[in-house]
Amino acid sequence: MGLSRRLGLGLLVGAVLHGEAHAQVRDTTREVRVPVPPREDSLLKRDSLLQRDSARTIPPKDSIKAPLAAAEAPVLADPNGSFVWDRRDVFSTGALTVQDLLDRVPGVTGLRSGWISQPMVAGFLGDPGRVRIFLDGLELAELDPRMARLWDLTQIPLWALDDIQVERGPSEIRIHMRSWRVDRTTPFTRTDIYTGDQSTNLYRGLFGRRYPHGEVLQIAGQQFGTDPGRNIESSDQLGVLARIGLARNGWSVDAMLLRGDRNRGRTFTLAADDTIPATESTRSDAYLRVGVGTTESGPWVQAIASASKYAYGGKGETGDTTSSDTSRSESQYLLTGGYTLGPWRASFAQRVRVGMRRRIATPSARLGFETNLITLSALGEGRGADSIRRFEVSSVVRPVSFLFLAGSVGTEQPEVLPDSLRPLGFSELPRFMRGEAGLRIRDLWLSGGMMRRNAVILDAPAIFRPQTPTITDPKLDGVFVTVRGRLWKALYADAQAIQWSDSGWYRPQYQARSELYVSTSMLERFPNGNFHFLVSAVHEYRSTSYWPDAAGPQRITGYRTISTLLQFRILQAEVFWNFRNVLGERYEHVPGYRLPRLSNVYGVRWEFWN
Repeated sequence: MGLSRRLGLGLLVGAVLHGEAHAQVRDTTREVRVPVPPREDSLLKRDSLLQRDSARTIPPKDSIKAPLAAAEAPVLADPNGSFVWDRRDVFSTGALTVQDLLDRVPGVTGLRSGWISQPMVAGFLGDPGRVRIFLDGLELAELDPRMARLWDLTQIPLWALDDIQVERGPSEIRIHMRSWRVDRTTPFTRTDIYTGDQSTNLYRGLFGRRYPHGEVLQIAGQQFGTDPGRNIESSDQLGVLARIGLARNGWSVDAMLLRGDRNRGRTFTLAADDTIPATESTRSDAYLRVGVGTTESGPWVQAIASASKYAYGGKGETGDTTSSDTSRSESQYLLTGGYTLGPWRASFAQRVRVGMRRRIATPSARLGFETNLITLSALGEGRGADSIRRFEVSSVVRPVSFLFLAGSVGTEQPEVLPDSLRPLGFSELPRFMRGEAGLRIRDLWLSGGMMRRNAVILDAPAIFRPQTPTITDPKLDGVFVTVRGRLWKALYADAQAIQWSDSGWYRPQYQARSELYVSTSMLERFPNGNFHFLVSAVHEYRSTSYWPDAAGPQRITGYRTISTLLQFRILQAEVFWNFRNVLGERYEHVPGYRLPRLSNVYGVRWEFWN
């Protein structure tokens, strides 16, 4: 057995021992955050060092203004805080797209067709339609008619966010994003430059400032282009964010525009019918928001009026039913409010969506309770765009500091019960559940659990293969394990593996992701926190999966890949090198679409206070 194969199997063993999705968050500019007590070693001291870092990065004449309104951060009854990244954390993971973050979540299976400009779809519990996107409380709809309501995750602008939270419900993944905000009067500037294989070049710039009377001005943009060659044409994207507003103590008003212009080249396969057509499109999302109070304490209320528009300007191709002048638009009006008192959080929302010849009013309510011993979260939601009501309850109990027990149950009430599900044992409402237990050994969390769902109808990701049918899938069970935390000194592990009851549509029977990394600020040599070092190795494995096709099931061969990340921070500058698929594995997520081999991306990110 060759060295590369032995190395791959060794990392896979680490994955299979892995526990639940307690996502480790690595903040390379300030502190490494893991769910273990801090020690006098490579972890930064939370109080003294953060104070020194703040004094170093913020000029003495700077002042902090009242913050702009922010969407509610839901109570996540998912062990150890679930999957939460702020903007610093996102970059430290090496993620280029939201799919790179979702790969860390047990139960999620990514479907990629190429590099970062080509469509990516995420399936949860084997269903590509169980991912929803929220920005500042607004639920965003995928308006591209070619995507058939499934989200292309390459179109979510990570660079424009303050933080991102992945809420792993029993039946779906909800991605809650809050856009970038500034609160200091000293101008903030950030410049990022990436380059790498497949002719990838990316440029990013951000500027933000608060003024003496609470006014805010923010401008940001990102442009990237790629030219993979062979069976993928060149592509480029340009994104712009602009915000103006005013915030005083107790209230704020702001207006934001987020726009993305995309020019995506065609992706070819041996079968001409499977070609992903070229796209020239523009998506614009704009809103006006008024907020009173803060979601962190006491009463609060927010009102938002938004408009989203998708305009397709590409040329029609043979077999493409999308008109060259297609445009879609949707308006959304959101009234939300709540009350926070100690460990209790309660909120409501009334969402009205108007567009595409329909008007949908969706009420929802949340209740959360969080202490050191127990976390509870409950969600009730009326019929949305998919005509489904949802109810779910999740909890985490921590009777002692080294043990947790977690559970989550949910149900869906479709407006019309599909007859196609009854032969599969689906006689009542769709039900979903997840159970989990975790044990901490020193600084390492070991956990495991199970997931279950009833029979469902799987949405078809037809953007990849137009002949992909919408099909029904019988009851599904899965067991998973995770390993997360400190192994030794500055060496950490973040691994997870899942085994489903069988190999199925869009998902393998076995799937694992294992990461070992060293993260240290070497405080004994750099006591002011002016330096940080991160190096990681990631092993990913999938067994055989299947793709539905009108001509019969298409088999997708399993694979294993290894990727690395090297990153240094000196003062406020970060230099990184991300090397993906080191072994040059030839593999696919979708039949006919080979994924990249030996892909290098490297660059610098630099913040300025001037």
